[in-house]
Amino acid sequence: MWVYVLIVLILLAIIGMGTLLYMRNIRKDEINSQQSRLEGVKTLPFQDTLVKVKDYNLHGEALTLYKKWQSDWQNALNSSLTEAEKELDSASEDIDRFRFSDGREKAGSVKETLDGVEQQYQALTSEIGQLLDSNEAGERNFNESEKLYREAKRDVLANGHKFGDSQPSLEKLIETYEPELQEYEQLVNAGNYVTANKHINDVHEELSILKENMDEIPLLIKDVQKELPQQFQEIRFGCRDLKAEGYDLEHIKVEGKLSTLKGKLNLVEPLITRLELDEARAILDDINAQLDDMLELVEHEVRSKTTVDHEQHIITDDLFHAKDLNYTLRTEIDYVKEQFHINESDIHKVQKFEHEIENLIDIYDEITTEMRKTTARYSEVLDNLEYIKENIGAINDEQKQIQEYLITLREDEAEARENALLVQDRKEDIYRGLMGSNMSSVPEKFLVMKNELDIDVKEIHKYFERRPLNVQYIKDKVNHTVLLLNKFDQEAYEILQEARLTELMIQYGNRYRRDDHDFNTMLNEAERLFKENRYKRALEIAKNGLEKVEPGAAARIEREFDNE
Repeated sequence: MWVYVLIVLILLAIIGMGTLLYMRNIRKDEINSQQSRLEGVKTLPFQDTLVKVKDYNLHGEALTLYKKWQSDWQNALNSSLTEAEKELDSASEDIDRFRFSDGREKAGSVKETLDGVEQQYQALTSEIGQLLDSNEAGERNFNESEKLYREAKRDVLANGHKFGDSQPSLEKLIETYEPELQEYEQLVNAGNYVTANKHINDVHEELSILKENMDEIPLLIKDVQKELPQQFQEIRFGCRDLKAEGYDLEHIKVEGKLSTLKGKLNLVEPLITRLELDEARAILDDINAQLDDMLELVEHEVRSKTTVDHEQHIITDDLFHAKDLNYTLRTEIDYVKEQFHINESDIHKVQKFEHEIENLIDIYDEITTEMRKTTARYSEVLDNLEYIKENIGAINDEQKQIQEYLITLREDEAEARENALLVQDRKEDIYRGLMGSNMSSVPEKFLVMKNELDIDVKEIHKYFERRPLNVQYIKDKVNHTVLLLNKFDQEAYEILQEARLTELMIQYGNRYRRDDHDFNTMLNEAERLFKENRYKRALEIAKNGLEKVEPGAAARIEREFDNE
């Protein structure tokens, strides 16, 4: 037994030893990987990047930055990487002695150190790259600035007349940029590239703005000396012509506003001379905005006159049509209300419209008076016309509805009378049909229905004699009676059909009575029910009996009956 135990223990020992050796190999591979990475970090081409700075003047800021970058990188290599090498050696010993936890911890520390060195490499090379790019951009801006400076100087000398009184100020301003350009060169020669690049960026931006301003100054001078004074004259003469044509433009105050704008315009040229272009532009923008507002008001007057000329006769027709229709309605109401009941609300509306129309006519008279004057303010005339148009349209619509309502009173009365006569004639025809049928007697419910119709017709004829007549009431009453008549007609038709069909079934079934006792009994029952006016039940019994003695006979009789 102890032999088996010994064998198991030996096997476990072998397995355990194998596992430890396997794990040690894995950890060794990790250490080797970190060692390879460390060697790679040592060979990072930082010096290849840093040496590019030596192509510049290695003085001042450039020298300071160069030394800083070189020092930072050397510190990283000397301190961080030396410490990392020691940690890797120690981690390797721990692995050899199967202290995997300690080895893993030290390997992790090495990884963090190498990550930090690589990040510092990226940061330092990025800073160097930024300086190199900034230097190239600064050199481009310097070359462009020199070109802008020469072009501006040449333009002022060759075409000074187009800049007017601003020429001396421009010449002085342009000359101030020569020392600025020289300062850039001095800074570069001293190796102060960061300051030089910032300086030349500012100079380039200012020269670009100067070029834009120089392109704009002739246009501003043209606006001040020619374009705007010409617009002032055109507006002044145009408004005089419009006044001669009958336009009232006093509310626009053209002369006063033009005088004020001319005074503002006189302030612009001195500002251009002093190169205070932002202030000059602000004043010109304000002048143009006020001119646009003034022209909009003038154009509004012109458009208003066009609209007035187009719509005045239409609105005039609508207004006096409303007046005539209102008079007609008031006259008709006075006559009709003796004959018919009229809604009080409609009467009040017509009275209210009379006053509203008179008020609108007063406004129209004011319009007519205004347009008879030598000059008229057509915008106010149009506003008044639009007010009349809006209100008179609504009045005409409602008055038309009232007129149609008065017309329908007579039409509805005539229709109600005609329907009442039709009810009278039709109910008698239906009743005669019941009396002349093969039924033993007219069922009681038909007598009741006829009596109700007689009462309704009598009440209707009596109500027609009333004055004033409530047409809606009598119309509803007649319609109700017509519905009752239709019901009377439908039920009479159905019972006559049932009675006739029942009679045909019984007559056809008589041939089987002698030979079939049960069938004879069923027909006797059907005849009894027939005499008691219970036609539907009698028909059912007769049909069921026939179906037993001659299948299909009842259906055939029904088809033939329907086809008659």
